[in-house]
Amino acid sequence: MFAKGLPVHVQGGMEMHVEDLINGLVKRGHKVTVITTKHPRGIKREGDKNLKIYYVGDKPLKYTKTFFKESAELFKALSKQEDFDIVHSQSIAGAGVVRFTETKLPIVVTLHGTIFNEIKSALNKRSLKGYVGASYLLLKMLTDKNDRLLLKRADKIIAVSHQLCDDIRQQYRLPEEKLTVIPNGIDINKFKPIHVEDLKKRLALANEKIILFVSKIHRQKGCHLFLEILPGILKDNKNVKLIFVGTGPYLQKLKDMVKKMGIENHVIFAGRVSDEELPKYYNLADIFVFPTLRMEGLPLVVPEAMACEKPVIASRIGGIPTVIEDNKDGILIEPGNLKELKEKIVEVLEDKELAKRLGKNARKKVVERFSLDRMVEDTIRVYEDVMS
Repeated sequence: MFAKGLPVHVQGGMEMHVEDLINGLVKRGHKVTVITTKHPRGIKREGDKNLKIYYVGDKPLKYTKTFFKESAELFKALSKQEDFDIVHSQSIAGAGVVRFTETKLPIVVTLHGTIFNEIKSALNKRSLKGYVGASYLLLKMLTDKNDRLLLKRADKIIAVSHQLCDDIRQQYRLPEEKLTVIPNGIDINKFKPIHVEDLKKRLALANEKIILFVSKIHRQKGCHLFLEILPGILKDNKNVKLIFVGTGPYLQKLKDMVKKMGIENHVIFAGRVSDEELPKYYNLADIFVFPTLRMEGLPLVVPEAMACEKPVIASRIGGIPTVIEDNKDGILIEPGNLKELKEKIVEVLEDKELAKRLGKNARKKVVERFSLDRMVEDTIRVYEDVMS
């Protein structure tokens, strides 16, 4: 398996997905070798007989010429020792194998997004920085053929949502039979309703209504939109607190906005939260809100919050509508619509029956359709299909 990164690099959605899939495969008796980008602390190799992880390239979390070349060379060397059955590329991490080797092994690719959708996300910023970013991505798309080479060679392409599957087929003009959909899986035994009195005490919370946001703190995630509507919410309900979980390039800007607006008593910046602590934060919340402006494939935070039986309000964008059925197991809003965002938050805060119904239905859907076991088993079926 080739991957751009693992949780040791950053605890993002794709990195957690890769780790969950790897652990699920090993648990079922499969031997997995992972080739990923440079380790942040310079480690070259780790693991045991069933799971071996190699770190190559010149930069962590970066697709560089060095990474593609070194990953392919390592793959060729390991192939002489290991009896590999299949190559699985997370995003375009395995492009080096197609460019620099002549392997006849079946290749599976999982796509979590496309560069076309990255361009749309950049344009959604509606700012000079966004237009510059879109121009850079467009130039990259025209000059970098790694994705097209890999997808052409792939035996099967997995999309993490139905919307993304349609986008891939149309944008790359691929035959429908080459594509399949396997949503990101959630550990429903980890993300579930639990008591969190200890966390409440630690954060000095009493009976406040909690609105939670979990993600990389980036403007594209819509985190600034909370602050624009929070004063309006506080006019009618001063017992509301907003908690941001995560770090990122926009964090300091958010902190400056909070201070300038004088709402420090109503906002908590929890920073980076451990994987073990994260379910507690979901369970602390009265509402989980994800007002992203980005063309998301399937952001894990949405089904994670749903699995914890929380009402979720999220943007109608990317793959999110394939997880949430509006007003049944969550609420969808138009990206960037401040009026709608505020109205829906207030509605769910004030209507306990609505919040309870949305949360119960959300948990039920994730258990039935988005469990981690189902994701791993469906992936294994794809392996068996292409190998046969």
